[in-house]
Amino acid sequence: MISIRHPIFVIALFCFPLFTLASQCVTENSVSPINNKTLLNYLKTLSSNDFSGRKFSTPGNKLAQNYIISTLESLSIPAFKGAYQHPFTQELLFLTKQGANIIALIEGKKYPERYIILSAHYDHLGNKGHKVFNGADDNASGTAALLSYASLLIKKPLNHSVILLFTDGEETNLLGAKAFITEQKAMLPKIKLNINVDMIAGSKQSKVLGYISHDFEQILSSTMQENLLTCQKELPLKIKRGFNRAKGFNSLLTRTNWRMASDHAVFYQNNIPFIYFGVGTHKNYHSVKDNYENINTAFFIAATSAIYQQLVFLDKNITSKAL
Repeated sequence: MISIRHPIFVIALFCFPLFTLASQCVTENSVSPINNKTLLNYLKTLSSNDFSGRKFSTPGNKLAQNYIISTLESLSIPAFKGAYQHPFTQELLFLTKQGANIIALIEGKKYPERYIILSAHYDHLGNKGHKVFNGADDNASGTAALLSYASLLIKKPLNHSVILLFTDGEETNLLGAKAFITEQKAMLPKIKLNINVDMIAGSKQSKVLGYISHDFEQILSSTMQENLLTCQKELPLKIKRGFNRAKGFNSLLTRTNWRMASDHAVFYQNNIPFIYFGVGTHKNYHSVKDNYENINTAFFIAATSAIYQQLVFLDKNITSKAL
């Protein structure tokens, strides 16, 4: 998650309290089980020292790209427009840096030319001397979740096509997400929803999965909104609107502008409905303590499963007017 602050009078988030979907609220046939062992292995690998913190335009970042691509290939996930790797550049005063989004596409059964974007950034902060910022929660967790979703969706595609967007340069002013929007201008009207997953493993103390959303009246009927609400008490993982901040992390004079805090910001700016899942800030955020040993493993598994269930529900219930 990119570090963005906004003055205390930040515009309020007008979000629907919709996303409390429990496993019992999705039909058994529509949910494939997450392979927990594989999910944790993805996270452990991506947050290892071998990737040197995955900083934008570094050898460690390139290794992360290769790992994501090799995993997608092993799962037989089709590349987006004939290529997994979609390079872009950052132009500095005396230097040009290159990054790359990794993008895959799983075609929908009913609406192959209508898209749900699942996004997660794989870059992080890199290293300072011998200190490696592994970014297990931020955002090896979201990257691992998307790889797990890919393995489920290729076996049981949704009604809508799903674009798996692994962005680079999120920690550098959302460069990858912006590059995707620029490169895919023609398809923007066909994108019905962005689900952005950024920091869902938390710390040992994490207990609540937060979210914000925008413009869901465009894609969900009032009846479907009510149906989601009825599932709240059945959910084994608590989900709530908004995010907590770690005590002492921010001054009293500032607040995080969550609409601009991660890749969903560029979809929001292009009038595309989004939901962003995460845990907010915590004591390990953007520190060397954000490593595999310090995540909440059980919480991460539950969060990954809950988000997938909501993806399935949303795919089935996007209204005809949104098509």
